[in-house]
Amino acid sequence: MSIRDHMNKYRQRFVAAPIMVVGPAMCLVVGLLSGAASALLKWLIGHMSHFALGLMNVERGNLMLVVLPVVGIVLTGIFCRYVLRRDIEHSSEKIKTALHHGMDNVSGKLIYGPLIASTFTLGFGGSAGSEGPIAAVGAALGGNISRRLGLSDNIVRVMIACGAGAGIAGIFKAPVGGMLFTLECMAMPLSTLAVIGILATCMVSSLTAYVLSGCVPDLSLEQFVPQSLDYIPAVMLLGLCAGFYSIYYTATGTRTARRLTALANPWARNVVSGLAVGVLLFLFPALYGEGYGVIDDLMNRPGYTLGDYSPLYFLSDFHGYGILIISAGLLLVKGVAAFASNSGGGVAGDFAPTLFAGAIAGYLFVSGAHTLLGIELPMPVFVLGGMAGVMAGAVRAPLMAIFLTVEMTASYEYFLPVTVAGIISFAVVQIHTLLHKN
Repeated sequence: MSIRDHMNKYRQRFVAAPIMVVGPAMCLVVGLLSGAASALLKWLIGHMSHFALGLMNVERGNLMLVVLPVVGIVLTGIFCRYVLRRDIEHSSEKIKTALHHGMDNVSGKLIYGPLIASTFTLGFGGSAGSEGPIAAVGAALGGNISRRLGLSDNIVRVMIACGAGAGIAGIFKAPVGGMLFTLECMAMPLSTLAVIGILATCMVSSLTAYVLSGCVPDLSLEQFVPQSLDYIPAVMLLGLCAGFYSIYYTATGTRTARRLTALANPWARNVVSGLAVGVLLFLFPALYGEGYGVIDDLMNRPGYTLGDYSPLYFLSDFHGYGILIISAGLLLVKGVAAFASNSGGGVAGDFAPTLFAGAIAGYLFVSGAHTLLGIELPMPVFVLGGMAGVMAGAVRAPLMAIFLTVEMTASYEYFLPVTVAGIISFAVVQIHTLLHKN
């Protein structure tokens, strides 16, 4: 008997097994592979970014920052057009649309394509996240493995959802956040068993990525700030600010994406979007890549100024006012940089930019209170609150934003302020949407 005959025999036995056996086995396999893919993508992006930043001077502007995003997005465009021969921008959104229309065929090219394309985009400075591409990879793993095993269409759709959630869980090391991504963002009608399967897959993926990355979270608080209800009113004000900023962020980003997609020539679209990101990176190098290193510095390095590698570095000495100028500038242009990275030929995600913008918003809030009013507020609490607030408002998924923030930073003790900021920001955006419709 040939190897293929043996494989077909075991495949038939697997398919014939009870669903209580098939389901956990599929969840384990898809979770392991999605977690490994998440760790691999982080490693690839990290090494490419480290190499590029190592060539630059910390105390002055670097013209190379203008060129790198152009190179990255052009390479991504070439790879997608001539190697993959398909458009994989916003691939997780496309998978969501396909599932809602009853389609469950996910191309096998999505298993590896987003990994390579996202490495080009983000490694060369694209100001976005890796969660969208890895969600597509996980969905492709779940869909193709279950399809190859001859499982029913319903199980294939569930495994696509499991894989997408596992990708998010692995890239953020946040199992509950990954599950809530499937429920809130994918918005699939799922049975109780399917939800349990998604959570199990997300847990396996998160733990796999955590172990492969050396059991170290992407973000961690080095100093604990004691809980207090005294700063909750300020957190509520931060939530309001985050909500209004989310409206601005979405508006500027959507306008940027619309103008880029209006360019019919793909080469022109790649170059224009790369130049837009590059110019903004030259002025504000903190926009480089996903920005987790910057968020970590904001939470753990008192006096961090956001001016490193920038021609605006001199503003760092202006008695706190320079910090406010740089922070405000970052918030003004982050939506443009993120959507230019995603909608002009680059392949990246939409969630990490909102976390970065939220961290900057929290940092600006605390710095402004200190410089302008002489009020001292705990920086880590407001950075975390800002992250959840802007993500909840911009993505419109408050539960996912809250759990992702506390899980990826291992900061469960700050669940109350994070929840307050996230819910208030989401409410502001919802009220604005209702008023705008009327």
